Amino acid sequence: MNDLAIGIYDDLDNQTQPVMYVDAAANNMIVFGGHMSGKTTFIKTLLVRMHEKIDPERERDIYILDFGGNLGQYKELSCISACFDNSNEENIRRVFRMVEDKLEKNIKLLNSRQFLDVYYSNEKERPAHLMLIIDNLNSFLADERYESYHDTLTKLCREGLSKGLSLVFTATDLSGGVGRLIGSFDRRFALEGSADKYVDIFGQRVSAPMSCSGRGVTVAGGKPREIQLFLPFRDEQRDLPMFCEYLKGIPTKTDKLTAFDGDLTEDNFFEFLSGSFDGEVDPDCPVVGLDYYDHSPVSVNMHEAHAIAIYGKKKFGKTNLLRLLLRSVRRSHPDYRFVYFDDGRCALRELYDENPRNCTYLTSLEDMIDFLDREGYAAKMDRGVINKDFVEKTNPGTLFILQNKMLFQANGAQLLKNVFPKMTAAAEEKNYWFIYSDVRKIGNNDRDTESSLNNSIAVAFLLDNIAEFVSDRGSRSVFGEMDPKELKNEYARCELGDGYYFDIESDELHKIKIIKV
Repeated sequence: MNDLAIGIYDDLDNQTQPVMYVDAAANNMIVFGGHMSGKTTFIKTLLVRMHEKIDPERERDIYILDFGGNLGQYKELSCISACFDNSNEENIRRVFRMVEDKLEKNIKLLNSRQFLDVYYSNEKERPAHLMLIIDNLNSFLADERYESYHDTLTKLCREGLSKGLSLVFTATDLSGGVGRLIGSFDRRFALEGSADKYVDIFGQRVSAPMSCSGRGVTVAGGKPREIQLFLPFRDEQRDLPMFCEYLKGIPTKTDKLTAFDGDLTEDNFFEFLSGSFDGEVDPDCPVVGLDYYDHSPVSVNMHEAHAIAIYGKKKFGKTNLLRLLLRSVRRSHPDYRFVYFDDGRCALRELYDENPRNCTYLTSLEDMIDFLDREGYAAKMDRGVINKDFVEKTNPGTLFILQNKMLFQANGAQLLKNVFPKMTAAAEEKNYWFIYSDVRKIGNNDRDTESSLNNSIAVAFLLDNIAEFVSDRGSRSVFGEMDPKELKNEYARCELGDGYYFDIESDELHKIKIIKV
């Protein structure tokens, strides 16, 4: 992949115009210039040259952060793992996480050896060549959403090449933190619009080049030279699709990062499912979505999780998630009984009406308490006295959907503190499941009731921005042990359709795209 021709330069000493070559695996490159000066063209030409010398035997993963918005049509090239613009914060974070994970693998394979020596060797296991491209670095650094990645970027600039990561950035100037990174770039190019910065870029005085798109200055043989960059194609609109089609016939070892495009549905689920996923999901375990990072399926283990909690903002998808869970349970357990405990908002009425078979619909605490006693689930209490005539019965498998806001007030404390936790403890034996479908703050600061509820929950969903939620509700929810600052750095803000899946026992937290039904 070395010796990639990206332009011709003026060698005034010999009165010639040799071809300028770069080594994409051995150089960090940065291109400065004004609007329409040719910065993005440089990236396009580099990508095409790399693919012209594609090697199916070596893994190559190119990650593009397209903050200029002009590289989307190149994302189909074989070695491009990801090409994301700045419209989805989570995608940018996915790129950094993937790059860091790949570098860790490279370090183990290198075992203190030089990257290029091992990469170009005939060893069976070779490290991957990684490339991170940021088009419009100034915009990236100025975006407050990515401030937590500034130190990471500095570290990658300083240490990346030795581990197999090369960087290609474009920038308008040295402002906004660009200047502190430039020392890590051994190949620098300055196009039209950056003449007043030449001393800072090259460390020496440079005459301004001819005014022409793609015309600029670089250093060759220790001297500044004028360079004219090549175009990627004679006719981009005609030739790029043909080139992409040609590349489809060449196998690669590139790992592709797929980005969610709108809603995730049952119809397009397999389009976004990771190609590396080869496992099977138990049909008794509802698949609720895909992990935001590796696009593997996330399912609820209904054999072990007998109490599920759903937290979240209004109109953020709680009803959709509940509908998804209920439909899955109906498919796998058609003979189960469904008990809806609603309130005056009648939020569950629509779900009940969709399929009222084997269903009971209740709206008051008194009705729920009487139902549990009458049907043999749990004895009711009257003024602190347990019903001595209660008879426990053998019931069919039962799913309780609990959304009555009175549960979280003083009148419902008895159910949350004593009745439902005891039923949950026996749930595996009796085939009971509980879905607290709209968990709220418990009134009167009742810590005992909060603790009873939290201790009974096995799986929790959050449809909200997790750092803000934990900061606000903290220890009063099952997410209470988490650090809001760490969560803010780790996860982007949620968009509609996003959520979090938290398996409390295994302490596993996944950000997921939830299936819309």
